Amino acid sequence: METRDAGRSPVWLLTVWGATRLVLLLFVLKVLVFPGPDVTGDVSVIYRDWADVLRTGTFPLDDVTWQYPPAAAFAVLSPGLLPFLEYATAFFVLACVTDAAVLALLWQAGRGTGRSPRGAWVWVAGVPLLGPTVYARYDVMVTAVAVAALLAAGRHPRVAGA
Repeated sequence: METRDAGRSPVWLLTVWGATRLVLLLFVLKVLVFPGPDVTGDVSVIYRDWADVLRTGTFPLDDVTWQYPPAAAFAVLSPGLLPFLEYATAFFVLACVTDAAVLALLWQAGRGTGRSPRGAWVWVAGVPLLGPTVYARYDVMVTAVAVAALLAAGRHPRVAGA
């Protein structure tokens, strides 16, 4: 493989992604200490409490910190997909899985003649710059939906509005 083709190799991309995301997981799981304030409290306290309320069939109506659209409930309830893990750990794992899904979408979009894997590389390099906050909020899940929608809009402009 020529040096200029290294950017097209999924091995390099996955290696860098795996190394950087392992470090992010070690930070949010508190195996490593990230300098600065602990950003994981929202997941382990607020999101978990919201999930308890949402499971009853209502939104946290008395909680002034719930200022999100109704679909945010899916992200808050998603750790229930991994009932064998504690809520916060499941949330962080699902955030990482979602991160991988965005990478796969961007890698696929960059394949083929006349296309570039730069979008995938920007994702791999850019996300860790956000530090552990990226896995300690549900924003990466929302971003995955937005990336999928934008990529679909490029292929199907008539349904882009949906």
